[in-house]
Amino acid sequence: MTCRIVMICIAIAFAAGCASQALVSQDHPAELAHIDTAVLQQQQLLLHYQLNGERRQAMATVESHTGDESSTPGKALPVKRLRRFTGDSWQRLQDDASPVEVRGSQAWRALLHASLRVLTPDNPGYGTCVDFLQRHELFLYRDENDTLVSVPLVFKPADIKVERSYAFADLLEVMAQQLRATDPPGEHLIFETGDDSEYGYPFVYADTQSGLFLFLQREAADQANAGDLPLGTTLEMLTRTVIDHIQVVFNQPVTSIARLFTMVSVSTADLARPTPLTLVQYDPIPPLNAAGGMDLVQWETRLDEITGTSPSSGRLRYLVDGMAFFPRMIDLVSNAGESVYLRIYIFDDDDYATTIADLLKRRSTAIDVRVLVDGLGTLGASMADSSSLPPGHEPASSMMVYLEQGSSVNVRAVANIWLSSDHTKSIIVDNRIAFLGGMNIGREYRYDWHDMMIELQGPIVSEISADFHRAWVSAGYFGDLQLLMQRDKATVVPVSEADYPIRLLYTRPGDSQILRAQIAAMRQARRDIYLQNPYITSDAMLYELVKARRRGVDVRVIMPYQSDSGIISRSNVLVANAMLGNGIRVYIYPGMSHLKAAIYDGWACLGSANMDNLSLRTNREMNLATSHPPAVDALREQVFRVDMGKSVELTAPLPSNWSDYLAELLADSL
Repeated sequence: MTCRIVMICIAIAFAAGCASQALVSQDHPAELAHIDTAVLQQQQLLLHYQLNGERRQAMATVESHTGDESSTPGKALPVKRLRRFTGDSWQRLQDDASPVEVRGSQAWRALLHASLRVLTPDNPGYGTCVDFLQRHELFLYRDENDTLVSVPLVFKPADIKVERSYAFADLLEVMAQQLRATDPPGEHLIFETGDDSEYGYPFVYADTQSGLFLFLQREAADQANAGDLPLGTTLEMLTRTVIDHIQVVFNQPVTSIARLFTMVSVSTADLARPTPLTLVQYDPIPPLNAAGGMDLVQWETRLDEITGTSPSSGRLRYLVDGMAFFPRMIDLVSNAGESVYLRIYIFDDDDYATTIADLLKRRSTAIDVRVLVDGLGTLGASMADSSSLPPGHEPASSMMVYLEQGSSVNVRAVANIWLSSDHTKSIIVDNRIAFLGGMNIGREYRYDWHDMMIELQGPIVSEISADFHRAWVSAGYFGDLQLLMQRDKATVVPVSEADYPIRLLYTRPGDSQILRAQIAAMRQARRDIYLQNPYITSDAMLYELVKARRRGVDVRVIMPYQSDSGIISRSNVLVANAMLGNGIRVYIYPGMSHLKAAIYDGWACLGSANMDNLSLRTNREMNLATSHPPAVDALREQVFRVDMGKSVELTAPLPSNWSDYLAELLADSL
């Protein structure tokens, strides 16, 4: 197991009360780092320690660790790299320094064990997921003897449910409380963890008064660049594109022609109907309306006509960020009795995605597991690494091949006809529970980015399942022909008294339901529009938002300053300034927000679709919509109110330059 925290593995075995095997060769045992002296000089921690018979001197800056890791995905972890310095500097550096109490690995294990017990529920049949430094998800529960048992989350017992998930910051808070309760507590402490791994943390510094914990790594060793050359991946993407367009002539001739006709007609229509802001932005900005919102009953009836759809029914709940979604998904996949179907734009090749792949491969021996990925989306993801990716990870050469290798997982890739994509993200477990939203399978979505998935139950799951099967058949050999011959295989989910109306909306070739519905909602809104989206490049959508504000609608938009695309990041500057100049309240989210959701008066629309032309016109997308008051209120409170509180509201335009206008022109075509 590369990039592991050996001390955590030891703690796991200790917590479980079971024997553990040695993690290093008995023929060549590694010598653990041992501290001789530790002192603190203002904010500099100075160490004398021994490693492999060599005496070393190192230092690290200890700073207050503020903020809540659990509330801001991608926040820097409390990790510091030790810096070596020469012996001549020791005397000078330790002048006026105060001693730091050193505690051994046994004390560290005891502290960790006691803290994990605090986070573990007493309820039989329930456990908790605890994140360790964004490298391990540990599942904790108590057995019949009240002994603490810990296993990796993907190996949790099927009969024990995940009650709650904790971020690493939650564990550190409990550990600080445990230290304050000891007698004597000590103010400045440093623990020897017993960690001897190359990328591990042999020491942990703790300030019991402030609650600061810092995990200290040894000096950086020279590491070879083991990553694939971007040129190789680019050539592979070009090769795949050519092969897709050759194969599509035989497999999807009708779809190919329809897709090409759609792209040409959309481009022509956009040129014929420009929406420049200059048509509306010179009038004074009016005060906000005092009247109520639109009539939602009439609105739902009008939606039937606008989109050609009718509502289904079901129940939903919001799973905000990876800490809420992935443990829940893993729990359901681990317990699935019949099937797991994933339709994902990106199945990445990082360490976390590999862990999910391994779980699917194990489950495929007992249940039907199918994975439908977008070919270019998944391949392109290999060109970039997560900001939190631990060193030493060796990615699979192809995640699609890896999923099928040595397993019964069925994998299909969507052909990217005319460079279009299937951007849908849906997961169906046993045809009774579905997830829909913005998250792909990868480390960014678990740890780095702000995003959301929606868990659904009820008859709406049957519709999502039916759409998966249509996409699955279409991606196979002679897909268009098979699609004509296919019968609906989705299991009908019975209606419950708790169900309420939920509608699925799509972007499909020649059918831009998500665009039509939201344009109409912007025109219909009378009270407020709340919107969060990372990619707002559609001139038509921006135009309607500005017109709504100039009717007196309270329009608020949450967006990231820096996205995962440099072109979009610069375009976002001009979009934010244009909205601000037209009276729209703009909130800049800290870090990368990938979440796509909107509320128009009391109608919510959310899912996979961005506010760009690719999502609204070209790619395949799936959103859900509802006017059910408790569901809409929950979205407003759990997402919009919270994210506005975390964000910085613009009060003046962002700095821009001439190149941003070029970026906007490029972004308009995306």
